[in-house]
Amino acid sequence: ETIGTYLREIGFNLDFAPIADVLTNPYNTAIGARSFGSEADLAAQMVAAVVAAMLETGTLPCVKHFPGHGDTAGDSHTGAVYAERTREQIESCEFKPFISAIEAGCPMVMVGHIETPNFAADGLPASLSPFMMGDILRGELGFEGVIISDSFGMGAITQNFSAADAAVRYFEAGGDILLMTPDLRSAVAGVVAAV
Repeated sequence: ETIGTYLREIGFNLDFAPIADVLTNPYNTAIGARSFGSEADLAAQMVAAVVAAMLETGTLPCVKHFPGHGDTAGDSHTGAVYAERTREQIESCEFKPFISAIEAGCPMVMVGHIETPNFAADGLPASLSPFMMGDILRGELGFEGVIISDSFGMGAITQNFSAADAAVRYFEAGGDILLMTPDLRSAVAGVVAAV
């Protein structure tokens, strides 16, 4: 409530928080102490409380990083990262805080650059995956709000895709807002050409 209030007072209407990642890998330095912890149920309660408090202050929360960055060993800022857990493990653990955020009325979900070889198995980070954004986030979890990407300037994207290709793939996969492309002119030209 304090954070939402002071953000609103200084003119911000959106906070890219709370982090909904369950810290299932204790060696995960990319998320680490930013997580509410390794207990999915507790993380879900905390995430829902933050969402409700932020909404009361008039500051929009954005829960992140779908489908869950807590299991990864790498850092998507510098390269591709993988959540090796099974679909059953992800659905019973990593999804809990996202579900509680959606139920609490969270208007935005940030999709991370996380590959799930034992779940989506499409060889794509969730931020470019029609399966993860469309079938799972929209379909299975019932999210009807705004899907925003994590930064497209991160190595997980820039090392594997051009700015134009990544932008087109993101919107084709079902994303709504693309965050921080490293080459805006190229990304816009790619999207316009695709349209």
